[in-house]
Amino acid sequence: MEEKDITRKKEKSFGSLVSALGNLYNRVNQTNNQAVDEDKELAKCVMQAYEEWQSAENFFHSVADPDLVDHAIYKLEATKARYIYLLKQAKANGIRMNSH
Repeated sequence: MEEKDITRKKEKSFGSLVSALGNLYNRVNQTNNQAVDEDKELAKCVMQAYEEWQSAENFFHSVADPDLVDHAIYKLEATKARYIYLLKQAKANGIRMNSH
């Protein structure tokens, strides 16, 4: 085999390796970006759930009509449970939330 053929094969193999490494890098980078986006979305949901819980708490304290007390309690407990659930999910994913 001629030296030119060997050089071309080496160049082709090297080009294939570089291409494969580039594809691998792109997949890893895309996965990391998706993870960051998911973390941001979860953090946003936690903050939103906290605000809903605080709103339900304010509603509960402002209810004067006895017919709405049960509704206010249900809403308060439901929003609190959702917030706690999402907060646990965030902590399990290593997301740190600012204290309220």
